[in-house]
Amino acid sequence: MSIDSIKRDIERYKRNIERQKAKIADCREDIAKIRVRKSREAERFSRRLKAASTTANRHNIRAQKKRDWDSFARDIDRQKDIIETSRNRIKGYRDDIKRSRERIKRLR
Repeated sequence: MSIDSIKRDIERYKRNIERQKAKIADCREDIAKIRVRKSREAERFSRRLKAASTTANRHNIRAQKKRDWDSFARDIDRQKDIIETSRNRIKGYRDDIKRSRERIKRLR
């Protein structure tokens, strides 16, 4: 490979790194939105529990709250997994850049 093509590869790796960083930022925003939704839901469940007239209704509300909290946890974990995957890809791209720079040194 020529030095110019290796430099183009390095630029491509850098663009990929920037894309992954943007993806991480988006995931962090999504996590923040999920947490806001969860806090709003907590207020809603609190009001519903206070207004519940029977014990059966309270049990149903608590069961729904548990299902919702599990759903929130799954959503947050999914976003964290995406962040972890993106970080690993960034590490891979940085290793690729390092190898490409070493190839350039060998060619000179």
